Amino acid sequence: MNQKKLEQLEKKISSGYGNITGMVVLKDGMVSYEKYFKGCTENSHVHVYSVTKSIISALIGIALDKGHIKSIEQRVLDFFPEYQVKKGEHTIQNITIQDILTMTAPYKYRLFPPYIKYFTSSDYVKFSLDLLGGRGKIGAFRYTPLIGPDILSGILVKATGQPVFDFADEYLFSPLDIVVGGA
Repeated sequence: MNQKKLEQLEKKISSGYGNITGMVVLKDGMVSYEKYFKGCTENSHVHVYSVTKSIISALIGIALDKGHIKSIEQRVLDFFPEYQVKKGEHTIQNITIQDILTMTAPYKYRLFPPYIKYFTSSDYVKFSLDLLGGRGKIGAFRYTPLIGPDILSGILVKATGQPVFDFADEYLFSPLDIVVGGA
């Protein structure tokens, strides 16, 4: 990239994309551009939950393509036959993978999930399933930063028989020459 285009790119990032903390562009295995913003450096740690949601969604697509999952219309509970539905619960039984992917599944909390209980849970998938359903309506948008992706991760494990990271490394990261983890 020439200097003028780089300046335009950086101006665009600074003025319209305040959530970008860094950008690295590789071409033919070589770094052709590297710049950090908002006081961040190459060693900064940043919140990446939304990136994780995108990766999990791509992995669901790969699992569909490989035949591990039949359809996004499959019900979530089809993957968790051992899950005990709470008495009086009539919604969770009809929630599909598509509802989770599109964030249109209802949950049993008002604004935010109970984060302390979530992070101290010994089983994130079961804890997440316990929050799924309730009196909400399937089809209404409900942002879910943690609960939905954990359920999708559980589905991937059940459908593929592999840990999510292993499935991701085999079918997403390695084919793209993305090396994950320490050197």
